[in-house]
Amino acid sequence: MKKFYFTVTFVTLVLSAAFMGYGLYLNITSASHIETMLASRTVSLSGSRVSYRDLYAELRLDHIDLRPRMQADVITQIDGEIEELYVTQGQNVERDQPIGRIVNYDVPLALSRADADVAKAEAAYLLAVSVAERNRRLAAEDAISTSELETSVSQMEASKAELDAARVARQQIEQQRGFQVLTAPISGSVSIIYRQPGNFVDKGTPIALVVNYSKMYFNALVNDEDIRNIAPFDEKFSLQLNIMSMFEKAFDVSSGSPFDESTVFNAEISDVSPPLGENAAVRRITCEVDNHLGIMGIGLYCDIIILKEAAKRALAIPLSAVFDLNAPKVHVRDADSTLAVRRIRMGVRDDTYVEVTEGLEEGDVVILSGVEGLDPGTRIDVFVEEDIL
Repeated sequence: MKKFYFTVTFVTLVLSAAFMGYGLYLNITSASHIETMLASRTVSLSGSRVSYRDLYAELRLDHIDLRPRMQADVITQIDGEIEELYVTQGQNVERDQPIGRIVNYDVPLALSRADADVAKAEAAYLLAVSVAERNRRLAAEDAISTSELETSVSQMEASKAELDAARVARQQIEQQRGFQVLTAPISGSVSIIYRQPGNFVDKGTPIALVVNYSKMYFNALVNDEDIRNIAPFDEKFSLQLNIMSMFEKAFDVSSGSPFDESTVFNAEISDVSPPLGENAAVRRITCEVDNHLGIMGIGLYCDIIILKEAAKRALAIPLSAVFDLNAPKVHVRDADSTLAVRRIRMGVRDDTYVEVTEGLEEGDVVILSGVEGLDPGTRIDVFVEEDIL
């Protein structure tokens, strides 16, 4: 009986060991098989080939506050009543064009008095000249003394000074009469009329605002990286506006304005502060905009693009391929058709592509999508967009 028990026990232990060994064998061979399958697996991805492209550097702004470069008030130079205005709001005027008239009722009376003062001074001067000439003849004949001659000459000179003073006083009053006509200080459009006919105004009162819309400008705060993207600033730029994002403007687009989505305006970066030679995270730019057609008005515009007109031929990749912008990297297809990560240095960019100055060569393939969850070294098969096209 004992012999039978030991025999069964031994057989059971042998079978258990055999099953455990077989299980261990299957586990090892299965893991090895899975590793072999994973190693031989090829993942399909989409990518783009690094190539030379024409890049038009651009600067995008959320909004700008557009202002005219030239505007000036029509200021009164004399007290009086506004008798008439010759212009209406929105009317175009040329510099020195009359736009209204102010009446000062004291001016005519003062001018009459000045005329009388001039006439009186002229008469006194002519008399003094006559006396001085007569005394010169008498003095030549020793009929009068030298002191009497000198006195008459002095009186003549004093009369001449009084006449000059009277004429200057009259000229000043005449000038005041000229001030009664209001003229445009600059060429432009009458934007605002502050006062109306019948209003009494003091000297120095603004009557109207004339705005020249041919040259507009705006200021904007821009990140250092973005402003460097469009440097240097002595080249030609254009400004593009989004018509759908406008707020209130000085013209009605629906009533026949030539403005549409394709309209661009010549622009110039006139100032960058602080300059690029100084370290700064944010810089303030001033941009001058050519508006000689008078299409744009004063106010806010959104979705602005400042575009450099001259293209730069550069080695470029799609912006969508770049990740970790603080330390730019891209996924690439390595020489052995495996996934790899490259550190790059970026240069000029537009809305789709970016220049690569370091880290990639022409013909390299960068990955655009499908890398989620993949580790470097994974075997990949890339469908290159340029090859498909």
